[in-house]
Amino acid sequence: MRVHKTFRKGWNMSSANIVVLGNTNVDLTAYLPREIEGGETLIAKNFTIGLGGKGANQAVAAQRAGGRVSFIGRVGSDNFGDLMLDGLAKENLDLTHVERGPGESANATIWVQQNGENKIAVFLGESANMQPEGVARSVSMHAEASYFVSQLEVHQEVVLAGLIEAKKNNLITVLNIAPYSALDSEILRNTDWLIANEVEISALIESQGLELPENFSVDRMRDVMPVWSAALGVNLIVTLGSLGAVGVNQTSEAAFISAPKVQAVDTVGAGDCFIGFFVAALNKGLDWDKAIHAGVIAASESVQRPGAQSSYPHS
Repeated sequence: MRVHKTFRKGWNMSSANIVVLGNTNVDLTAYLPREIEGGETLIAKNFTIGLGGKGANQAVAAQRAGGRVSFIGRVGSDNFGDLMLDGLAKENLDLTHVERGPGESANATIWVQQNGENKIAVFLGESANMQPEGVARSVSMHAEASYFVSQLEVHQEVVLAGLIEAKKNNLITVLNIAPYSALDSEILRNTDWLIANEVEISALIESQGLELPENFSVDRMRDVMPVWSAALGVNLIVTLGSLGAVGVNQTSEAAFISAPKVQAVDTVGAGDCFIGFFVAALNKGLDWDKAIHAGVIAASESVQRPGAQSSYPHS
């Protein structure tokens, strides 16, 4: 096992205020003139190779938003691994806790349609080989941090180990339940902020035996989200695409933050951009609704440019 020792000049891992655990992959993106049908071959209008992965995306977004971010992940020994380490190092992330394994690095095959909507298939490669014990050890070395962020793009036992260790060290935990899979109850118990889109929150709410609204109108979401938040025991944010996001703190009423109207070119990674900027804003001391606003504005900017990390603004 090799660990990539790249530091941002002027600070070290003990001064990171945000710790992000998750997958990092190379995005192979084809831009299509329309939705592709089953069994059809379609000529793409454009193709790009970029950096992605929900964990790495959120880490880069938080760093660009002004955080000092340490990333916990794993890459392979191939050229994709080199590409990711070089790219993340240029973002000034602390990569001390990025392992390098002998296998293939993670990659994502992405199809972006004319309206900016996307379909994504992810191969986890070495990201699937992270171990709970190693992740817990890495998190324990960030006792001075304030926030811990993860997603479900790596195995749940790895995510749970990170969450538990973060809570032991009094970090505020943020979990993005994407891509959704049935949650271990211990994960919820160790989560402070849970963030999901409409599809993901629907799956979670149904699994908990709670009532789903007939529609996801803003008014209806304002009504039901305090109930969901109390039942799940978490502060809750549901992103609503081009509409914006609704959030609720367990001690206050739900708030809707509308998104500006923009022309979407590529929505890949927009949710990750939202999360990174949201957490960085919380870390700066902004109230949670103001932090949601920061995330919505950043995500709205990102969809106007192609790519995931390449589209994220700098604060």
